[in-house]
Amino acid sequence: MSSRVQRDVMTPAGKLGLMVANTAGFGPAVHTIKDGSPMEGLIFVNDIIIAINGIDTREWKAEQVTKLMKETAENERKITVLSSHR
Repeated sequence: MSSRVQRDVMTPAGKLGLMVANTAGFGPAVHTIKDGSPMEGLIFVNDIIIAINGIDTREWKAEQVTKLMKETAENERKITVLSSHR
């Protein structure tokens, strides 16, 4: 994990086209980015989602992260990730 950098990504309102999966001990991670997603080039497969709008998600299940993203879909969101992309 030491090669990863923390980044904040602002998302537009609406669907993001991200699929999230559980990981073994690292927190929920991006599993798939759908074609045409507004997040292409901003968030990457295997990025670990550590917070949404400042809410720590490191101990959450993927389903909880997906639910929060849906509940806040009417607004811009700040997703904080640990990423191997700089």
